[in-house]
Amino acid sequence: MSHYQLASVSLFFSTLLSGFFAGIGFFTAMGLNPAMRLMTDRNFIEFWQHIDHYMAARMILFGPLLLLSIVISIISLIKDLKSPSFWFLVAAFVLLIGDLVFATINNFPLNKLIQSLDLNNLPSDVNDIKLKVVHAFDTRVIFMMSSFVMVLISVWFRNWK
Repeated sequence: MSHYQLASVSLFFSTLLSGFFAGIGFFTAMGLNPAMRLMTDRNFIEFWQHIDHYMAARMILFGPLLLLSIVISIISLIKDLKSPSFWFLVAAFVLLIGDLVFATINNFPLNKLIQSLDLNNLPSDVNDIKLKVVHAFDTRVIFMMSSFVMVLISVWFRNWK
């Protein structure tokens, strides 16, 4: 496989996976966060316990694949250090690492707390917990969607040559 083909394949997967990730962010901004704000405390906790269970099982694979695809794309363009494509991919990677750090500091502790709650004996501060989750995802949406935009711009600059 030629250097150009490797870069093309890796950029395809970077675009695809970062697009899926941005799609999660788009769904969150358009429907999930507004709907969660309206949920009763019990409905929110039950919903979040289920969604966190399924997302955690899938993100353990998806997250590293997304980061790996970006790293391979960066490596495949390393010969073009002066190229905007290279630097937009680096920006996408930095945004994804920023999201990972933000999620580790904010979302993971909230998820652990929510998983520990008993639906039949909820604490009085569930609404505060819910708002923290919503606000955390308001921030993460920026990371999710911006990283995809950076990958798209990188591909555009590469094809523009």
